[in-house]
Amino acid sequence: MEKLRFKFEVQGSADGKTNVICITSIETPDGRVYEIPDELKPASKHNVILTTELFTKIKNTLKKRHQTRSLWIPLNTELRKTYLDEGENVQFGNQYLDETTGEANASYKNSSMSENKNLGKTAERFVIEKFSNKSSSADQWINDFESECERFQIRHDEEKIGILKHLLEKQCLDWYASMLIKMSMNSDWAKWKNAFCETYGNKGWSQIKYAFIFKYQSGSLLEYATKKERLLLEANKNIDTKTLITLIVIGLPDYVMDKIDKETIKTTENLYNEIGKHESLIKKKYNNNYRKNTYEKNNYEYKGKMENEKKPCKICEKLNKGSRFHPEEKCWFKQTEEYNQKRNSGRTINNTVLDVELSNEEKKTSSNTIN
Repeated sequence: MEKLRFKFEVQGSADGKTNVICITSIETPDGRVYEIPDELKPASKHNVILTTELFTKIKNTLKKRHQTRSLWIPLNTELRKTYLDEGENVQFGNQYLDETTGEANASYKNSSMSENKNLGKTAERFVIEKFSNKSSSADQWINDFESECERFQIRHDEEKIGILKHLLEKQCLDWYASMLIKMSMNSDWAKWKNAFCETYGNKGWSQIKYAFIFKYQSGSLLEYATKKERLLLEANKNIDTKTLITLIVIGLPDYVMDKIDKETIKTTENLYNEIGKHESLIKKKYNNNYRKNTYEKNNYEYKGKMENEKKPCKICEKLNKGSRFHPEEKCWFKQTEEYNQKRNSGRTINNTVLDVELSNEEKKTSSNTIN
């Protein structure tokens, strides 16, 4: 066996005045549960477990009476020797433990569901973002994932494969489902890792190019610098500090870069501290540009308005209405003049037609008289 599941519970002491953390049962990976005798339940009698980092976390977790927590513990040499004999029979305190039935077996049937929920909660505590096919570096992400698994003592391949699902974005879940069909949960983690890197690894230069040419555009200088550092490290985790600092600095605006003393910057922390001092330059430049643009815009609008207002309306002058200062297109007399022109034009046309008709009529009368 590679691991055993210990159930911890806070119980009252013999006098009932204090709380005692106890280990009440031990469960094997195949679902068999063994009860620990009352006299051996206090955790103080389990010296091998007391020395583990896990027990420190248990003490910080269980603070109230009757609280419980069941945890899988990987077996090192001392734990195996303490709780298993050579035939892997469960023992403790020079005696074999009694196997329980009923409720314990029912608990095992639901263990996979409970473990899945626990893995989901653990995944929420990982300090990495979920992976999507838009993430910049699959190789770097999977290495960070393994580091987090180590931090939470997730060392078994099946557990790593199970928790991976909770850290993939929706567009990557089809890949995960296909891998389950092809390899199953019981396959080696190394095969899953290789398949992951082969599928999502970036073999081109676009990521590196973007990281190197990324420059400050707007907003906080510090936000730019930290993002630039992340992009560069994702492109090359082994980049030296001097090159890293140089690439960050040359992406800054010239008027900020000229303020930074190259000789005093030895680490990125030094650089960030120095950059933070010049955030006011960005705000000042932004405010000056804003005021300048606003002034120019208002001044242009004011000039245009004044120009229109200073010129007297020619329509009013033509009609002898005096000097009126308003745009010609808004002149009331313009509409009246256009109407009169159209009306007079109509009258002229009608009069011309009438004159032609009268002339023709006179010619006819004259002709009839001669005859």
